[in-house]
Amino acid sequence: MYRRVRSSLMGEQGTGSFHLKHGGIVIIADRVEKVGEDHYRLWFDSDLKQGIANGNHSYTLILESQAEGIPEDQYVEIKVHTSVPVESVADLADGLNTSMQVREESLADLRNQFDWLKEALGAHVNGLSAVAWHEGNEGDYDVREVLAILMALDPSRYTLADPVGIENTYARVSSVFNSYLADSEPVQRFAPIALEAMELYEYIRRTAPKLWNASNNGRFRKTKLADRVAPYTFPFTLDGAGHAEIGEVRLTKAAAMPCLAAFRALVEVPEDGSAVKWRYDFAEIKQMWDDYGIELLREVHEAIVRQHNGNTHYAGRSPMLYRSTTRILELADLRRRFAS
Repeated sequence: MYRRVRSSLMGEQGTGSFHLKHGGIVIIADRVEKVGEDHYRLWFDSDLKQGIANGNHSYTLILESQAEGIPEDQYVEIKVHTSVPVESVADLADGLNTSMQVREESLADLRNQFDWLKEALGAHVNGLSAVAWHEGNEGDYDVREVLAILMALDPSRYTLADPVGIENTYARVSSVFNSYLADSEPVQRFAPIALEAMELYEYIRRTAPKLWNASNNGRFRKTKLADRVAPYTFPFTLDGAGHAEIGEVRLTKAAAMPCLAAFRALVEVPEDGSAVKWRYDFAEIKQMWDDYGIELLREVHEAIVRQHNGNTHYAGRSPMLYRSTTRILELADLRRRFAS
């Protein structure tokens, strides 16, 4: 579809017909001001979720193609809606996008369903920019991925003994996101630890190579545990100058999620519906990874090599692996509590 529209714009199908090939651009604006014969100024209020409601692909395509030179006599139909109530914006955008659907997370963002998470992560200097909240946003994380990370830490959703479906936090993020849309309240209870959860996830991926190499298990880069493309940015982990850490190697996501999910053994979900909390100070939570991370990594590596024929992706989708990694931290926590 995108290639066909671009071909039309660049005159490959004859000039003057671009506006006939698609539905144009529909905009929601605060007001429109005529400043010349063929010159209009549009005013927007970002707090009211105003902007392009339909045709963002066409808008982006036109901007990208200007450098190459768009042929003369090409036009685009633009329709501008004003006085649209903010509660109607999402429904308007949803109704307009019938051929190339707006992604669910974009509609959820329009409906302010991520505001609690934005507030939680906004306390970090990179907390908002690191996440793609809306279709077309840039970010190191998709908002659905962030929600999946929080949900993977929920022992009431995925019990320690039988975490049915927990592998979907890695393998089927869209289905996990649909669960969030159906009932977001249990996930919102994770707001107080959301920022620390993202830091823990990055800490696991960033320090795994060091733990592995220090254990004399061979070079981390040569294992199925390592991501193959670099460099990597860790936006929630800052260096001494306050900039995001950059790494040359990290734990692959398929291996990181079973490790992270094991930490739900250290999460408390009060029965009275109040906010979720860690069982210990966050510094101690990270120390648990320092102390037992190599056991988790060996468990994951063993599953990849012996049970899944070297396929890391299959391991990340294995419910058995999530059970076994959880058992490691569950037993470690029991030993800790008995010792005290």
